[in-house]
Amino acid sequence: MSLKVLKFGGSSVGSAEALRRAASIVKEELPGGGLVVVSALKGTTDRILGACTAAGRGDLAAAQVLLAALRDHHREVAAELNLLAAVERPWAQLFERLDQLLTGMAMLGEATPRARDSALAVGETLSANLAAFCFGGTFRDVREVLQTDARHGKARPLLDAIRAAAAPWREALTPGPLTGPLWVTQGFLGVSPEGLTTTLGRGGSDTSATLLGEALGAAEVQIWTDVDGVLTADPSLVREAQPIPQMSLGEAEALSTFGAKVLHADSLAPGGRAGFRLVVANTLRPGASRTEILPLAPERPAGAVTSVAYKEGISLLRFPASAGLEPPLEAARSLEEAGALRFGLIASPAGTLLAVRPETPAATAALATLAASGLACEPGWAVVALVGEGLRADPVAALRHLAALGHEPIGGLLTGSSTVSIAFLVPESRLGDLIPRLHDRCVLRVSAPA
Repeated sequence: MSLKVLKFGGSSVGSAEALRRAASIVKEELPGGGLVVVSALKGTTDRILGACTAAGRGDLAAAQVLLAALRDHHREVAAELNLLAAVERPWAQLFERLDQLLTGMAMLGEATPRARDSALAVGETLSANLAAFCFGGTFRDVREVLQTDARHGKARPLLDAIRAAAAPWREALTPGPLTGPLWVTQGFLGVSPEGLTTTLGRGGSDTSATLLGEALGAAEVQIWTDVDGVLTADPSLVREAQPIPQMSLGEAEALSTFGAKVLHADSLAPGGRAGFRLVVANTLRPGASRTEILPLAPERPAGAVTSVAYKEGISLLRFPASAGLEPPLEAARSLEEAGALRFGLIASPAGTLLAVRPETPAATAALATLAASGLACEPGWAVVALVGEGLRADPVAALRHLAALGHEPIGGLLTGSSTVSIAFLVPESRLGDLIPRLHDRCVLRVSAPA
């Protein structure tokens, strides 16, 4: 028997009904024990961040209203599961801790990143305590293992320290001939070298699960969410979108970069290092199709595209050739520090093009400042990517697929180290027509058997 790690996101543990479904999945998938990672109950993180914001501006009363709503929601879910008496003691300490943190923020008139991380940890720990009782397991604090640096809000894992700290967990959870323990822990959280709580930022719960899978020597990590695995396109634009049964790690990384919401690049890296199988499945439909992300690429027809992905909200910054490279590089650095994602930096004799997507208010403000300085800034663009191992087998196929674009206005081609994808910039207004056309031309027709 090999070790499995299961991760359930907020929507998969957001209600009593959802927790019952998750408990059935745990019973089916981990009959001999293993590790379960859970996110905060759906809506909890937003409530806690709202309370921190209110407390940080000195409005403790508003913060406590949100705290009361948070407490009531958790108690209602626990009562519906007949687990309120079981969780009241650990929860009382956690709610008291959150109250103290909010009071401190209000007194200081500031919600520091360190304090916010400590507050967010309460939400994750409330959920993990409840899930442990619901699943018939034991709660273990992920901060026993998941060591990070001290960058609050976007901490990076310290891999050697994690592996060393995981030794007791590895020994306890290593499958044997008899049934082993079932442990439940938090996602999203870590601990700094100074012993302070940190959070991992975007995609942090999935990343927690795969980091733990790597450190514990797991054979498989399952990400349970609310979709039937990874699809060949966005189903809101392409009715014919289909689940992808198997895909390579390279395909998954490219899709996470170019728009697949079910995947996050940071969560994929541990699988690449450790070689475990990563599975994406639907909590609402456990028997539906799943996507397996494999260390070795599955066979694809030469030239076939596995999926068409896109990301909206791209702004293009155009620098004249006379500016040289330093201004666009500096602009890219400042925007990324403010929370923008960079999708391309294209230099040519005619000038330099920088494609970015502001992900935070600070990044939006930084972009507005650059535009106000007189720099040419064009919002309303999207990046579209064709992704597939078939492109590695037939690199020229990418150029043939681009012929399907006809006279589409392309802002630029984006290239990188990946040989399994090609990406380009188009106006957002063209996505509704372009994505279905590309899916039909590049996925359905090329992948269909002869």
